[in-house]
Amino acid sequence: MSTRPAARQTRRSARTRERIIEAATEVFARRGVHGTRVADIAERAGIAYGLVYHHFRNKEEILTAIFAERWAQYVAYLEELAGTPLSFRERMRRLIHFWVQTYRQESDLMTVMINEITRSYEFLESHDITAVLVAFDPIERIIAEGRENGEVRPGLDAKLATYVVLGVAEMVLTGYVIGSLPRTDPEQYAHDEEQLLAMLLEGMSAAPS
Repeated sequence: MSTRPAARQTRRSARTRERIIEAATEVFARRGVHGTRVADIAERAGIAYGLVYHHFRNKEEILTAIFAERWAQYVAYLEELAGTPLSFRERMRRLIHFWVQTYRQESDLMTVMINEITRSYEFLESHDITAVLVAFDPIERIIAEGRENGEVRPGLDAKLATYVVLGVAEMVLTGYVIGSLPRTDPEQYAHDEEQLLAMLLEGMSAAPS
């Protein structure tokens, strides 16, 4: 019987922590980390100011938690995709769809990931870069397997191609985040996915006449 109150307290604490992370993600996306106060996060989460400090030392630690938890989910999806017995083209199609749909469904999260993490030298310098680079490995394996199966041209450097793929994804998502690639309906995003897949697999040169 004595364990039940403790279990309820643990669940309540976990829910509060998740509310803080969700609120911080939204506020960071609007104001940036440097423009956000802990009080802003508490207000958005609907909790007492001091309760934030019960779970996190400061807003930078909240940003680290966002990265650690969400990035882990991202990497887990990449690993799952790399392990599926699908064609190279289908795996690339799913990869592109995952990126675009993540932005559409969680635009605040993607804004924070782009502006405050992947494009932030300050964040990367203060964290273990291998935690970021681990996302490169499954994509490199997908490309290398495609090369071995004859779906990717012989001699292609899989590591270099991985940087190309991720660079394209980052820049397109950045365009969405900052509004330089404005999209207003699902058809536009679907068209982007088709265009990205075609460019990554077939290049931009016109077919020989």
